[in-house]
Amino acid sequence: MSGNNLIINNEGRKRRITTPLIALLIAVVISIAFAAVFVYYPMTVTVSAVNPPIMIGYGNNSKQNDLGYSNTIQVSVGSNNASLSITIHPTYRVSYYKNISIITNTEPDGGKAYKIYIRVVTPIDLPTDSIAKLYIYNKEASRRLSGFPTPFPASGSYVNDVDLTETGTTFIGSLGAGQGYEIDLYIYIPEGADLPDTQTIQLYLIYTPSGEQPP
Repeated sequence: MSGNNLIINNEGRKRRITTPLIALLIAVVISIAFAAVFVYYPMTVTVSAVNPPIMIGYGNNSKQNDLGYSNTIQVSVGSNNASLSITIHPTYRVSYYKNISIITNTEPDGGKAYKIYIRVVTPIDLPTDSIAKLYIYNKEASRRLSGFPTPFPASGSYVNDVDLTETGTTFIGSLGAGQGYEIDLYIYIPEGADLPDTQTIQLYLIYTPSGEQPP
């Protein structure tokens, strides 16, 4: 056939439909089959930033003398008290660094309490049987290490501890308005092991006023 097609309608009359017309009808059918509808609702998001209610600060022993010639306990707090960097210089056996940083809830009386977590992202790789921990104390709490030959902080004297040799998230506690925590560092390297190279432990301090677990 030369581009024409014969059809018979329901009255028995013959009509011819050209090939271009057939193609157009097919295109219309396909376009209807694959059509989509989109509905648009207006929404707004308002962002109103606030000063951080939980602040990191310098502990009583930050920037004090450390082991080794000219070394100090190096502590650097961000300009908005929202970041912290610590450098210490431990040696064999137990090296204990007391109150080198603080965490403070700056809310006024009657303000919110915040749940505090610490997450270890990049742990430290120490010789076998070594220990590296953060010990978190309530503000102005007393310290006492006991045990022989390797002393540890007395059980119940601190709020919680964080193992720095493993990744993970540790719930520290609920910090009420105006309250604070103090951070200590505990490093144990067994005598006879090779001293480790310089390493950086990466952590997050996480806080929230809600009861949800941090993602």
